[in-house]
Amino acid sequence: MARIAADLQRALSGYVLPPGDPRYVEQTQIDNGRIQLLPALIVMVDSVADVVKTMKFARQHRLKITAKAGGHSATGYCLNSGGLVIDFSLMKAIRLEGDTLRVQAGTRWIDIYNYLGDKGNGLIPVGGGCAPVGVSGFVLGGGYSFASRSYGLSIDNLIALTIVDADGNVRVISEDSSDRTDIDLFWACRGGGGGNFGIVVDLHLQLRKPRSETMLVSQIRYRSDHAQDVIGFYNDWVETLPNELACYGIWGPYTDPASSKIISAFGFTCVYNGDAAEGMDLLNPLFKRDPFFAQINNMTLPQFETMVGRNTLVGGRYAYIRSGEVPPRGLTMDFIATLDRFMSSAPSLDTFMVWTHAGGAIDEVTKDATAFAHRGARFMPEVKAVWPRNDVGQTRANVEWAHDFFEQLRPHFSGAYVNYIDALQSDWKRMYYGDNYARLRSIKEQVDPDGIFTFQQGIASDFEPDMTKPLDLAPLNRTFVE
Repeated sequence: MARIAADLQRALSGYVLPPGDPRYVEQTQIDNGRIQLLPALIVMVDSVADVVKTMKFARQHRLKITAKAGGHSATGYCLNSGGLVIDFSLMKAIRLEGDTLRVQAGTRWIDIYNYLGDKGNGLIPVGGGCAPVGVSGFVLGGGYSFASRSYGLSIDNLIALTIVDADGNVRVISEDSSDRTDIDLFWACRGGGGGNFGIVVDLHLQLRKPRSETMLVSQIRYRSDHAQDVIGFYNDWVETLPNELACYGIWGPYTDPASSKIISAFGFTCVYNGDAAEGMDLLNPLFKRDPFFAQINNMTLPQFETMVGRNTLVGGRYAYIRSGEVPPRGLTMDFIATLDRFMSSAPSLDTFMVWTHAGGAIDEVTKDATAFAHRGARFMPEVKAVWPRNDVGQTRANVEWAHDFFEQLRPHFSGAYVNYIDALQSDWKRMYYGDNYARLRSIKEQVDPDGIFTFQQGIASDFEPDMTKPLDLAPLNRTFVE
């Protein structure tokens, strides 16, 4: 391997990291510290030409491939054991073109927020609330944003992609492509998830001008014994809201201001795209329901996302992550009781859950316009069971707790979100892709007939996890099924 790695290195403007290189260990660390996979080679690409050469090298030497951009893959599929990782950490160029933005695949949302903040033009992307997350993986799975109720998903604001296909061809694809296969491929890349159809190297994003220079942003928290009253009210209240207001939910550990003790609490993070006074009037019903904490700011959305963008990171600790999609008025009394029961019995004090408030402009796009299967969902819950790094002894208790939690909620789910892909998600093809899976598989067979881009839960995989108890945890520790 050392000899062929040296051959590849001579052909690249970037560089190759074999095991033993001092930089190798750093590049195998991702947000979820539970993922400890050791590829045969990491290639730090520095150009599109590097990606093409690396693809051809991998095919020549029969090395399996994964791509790593931001390193926030919930299950760690950006890494692998024994294969080759194409790492985009060196490709982070950003270019403003009027009201659009071209970004390379290694760019993170924090890079874009800082870049646009320096420009001072008031434009915003439909980007991630977790600022350090990579742009490309976020977009390919759909991309929920605090601005999505106003402007749609991130994929609804994606103009074009540059992608390297299984044969090493560079393709610029969009809805306006002249080739039917490219149009189909662009459809699949908008919601079909990362790692399935090629290596994305460049994204062209539509920016938006908010309704006001700043947005009203508020964080509100309640004690858990208020859950039936407050979340029950919220379940119906959000159906009355304008598209400009998004109110995300959160449940987890919080410092009680009265006692300074850590307590289990829930609440909302609300962003209003408009005049602050209008936003205050809209939020007033929440303030009247006895929160023990409320913080209100008037700032740009990128400023807010930069301020709070690390709050939901795993940050190198161990984690197991699950998700669901919930229809309108789906936060029923039974749903809330399940939240309360499980969140009060979490094995780790670091565990938390959040839910996205969807709808609005997301649902104004027709269901077949993109591969994203969950138009019409109102909430997207996500649980992050988090425990201390290197404490392997806590793994089974935390994984089985989180798995049981969302299995109890499953009757309330219409699907699950592929950006929180879960190796223990049963019936995952339907849950992630719904009625779109058949078309996704057909496109996969067109553009990657040899299965160059393959992984455990990739399009066309036959893998299905074993749900018998005790759970088989082996799928959590691999990318490929041999």
